[in-house]
Amino acid sequence: MRRKSPPRAQAASPGLQAEEVESWAEPLQVGRAAVYAGTCSWADAHFVKEGGFYPRAVAERPAARLRFYATVFPTVEIDATYYALLDPQMADRWIQWTPPGFVFHVKAFGLFTGHGVDPRRLPGEVQRLLPPGAVAMRQVSFREVPREAEEACWEHFSEFTRRLREAGRLGYILCQFPRWYLPSPGLFRRLGQIRGLLPGYRVAVEFRHRAWVERKHRAALEQALREHDFIYVVPDEPELSWTVPPEVVVTSDWSVVRFHGRNAVAWSRRGASTDEVYDYLYSRDELEPWASKARQIAAGVDRLYLMFNNHYRGSSARNARMMLELLAAPGGAGARRDPEVGVEARGCEEGR
Repeated sequence: MRRKSPPRAQAASPGLQAEEVESWAEPLQVGRAAVYAGTCSWADAHFVKEGGFYPRAVAERPAARLRFYATVFPTVEIDATYYALLDPQMADRWIQWTPPGFVFHVKAFGLFTGHGVDPRRLPGEVQRLLPPGAVAMRQVSFREVPREAEEACWEHFSEFTRRLREAGRLGYILCQFPRWYLPSPGLFRRLGQIRGLLPGYRVAVEFRHRAWVERKHRAALEQALREHDFIYVVPDEPELSWTVPPEVVVTSDWSVVRFHGRNAVAWSRRGASTDEVYDYLYSRDELEPWASKARQIAAGVDRLYLMFNNHYRGSSARNARMMLELLAAPGGAGARRDPEVGVEARGCEEGR
């Protein structure tokens, strides 16, 4: 896997010493597309401590840990933003700790996509807008949050993403809708509302129930996603009665595939932990067909992101590396893309 060392004078972000890093990871050029592979978190506790990915010398040092990650993969999803509204200064630090060209994707705050949230993790100014007693609850649902509180959450979230975008480091914002969200006029309207709240951003949408892509609703869904320039997330997950099949649907000039593992037993068990659900290591035989599909997708898009969410035991990193090896094999992909290539502009501000 060929990598290119950053020029000493300009490749390292403020706070990064170029001489500390031998080389940065870069996307593969496959057909017309820049193809990125990475993981859906880099700081999950089990991934860090038990995953076997980080050298011992960097595992307990956040800055060194992220710098090391950027030498292996050129992109990562920020999973923590789903659970809490992060301090925008965290985005500033992560920008400083990674090289130009490194791409962060942000998972939308769970409240925005119909999930419950822990009110104790909300900023104080948002807590004050909740109904009396709500802060003491273990979880509040989307319907229990007043509009002004949701708007305050959007403002906080947007400040975090704005800093990544203005630095040219933001990929897509991932909106992952829960299994119990089935197609309805109200939810189609919600897609339009999200586009209005995120003008100029790349937005990737993932559904957790197959009803969205079944014949009755599929055409309407594809039309809505294309109308809003949303990226349909192609999932690889266990084949159950309700899960979404891994059918390739392209609705934008970027495409995203997210690999969740195929642990059908854990996905079927009520109350299974996140670690249990994503405890799965793909075999080479399971990923080879996806490498072929990736080449086909890459022929029709500008960017393709292959993101691995099977974090437990470090399987996500192992499988992301395996995918890159398959794509870079003779007869597969071409040379690496220059890591300093910018992100094409979207709206008047976003650059990548």
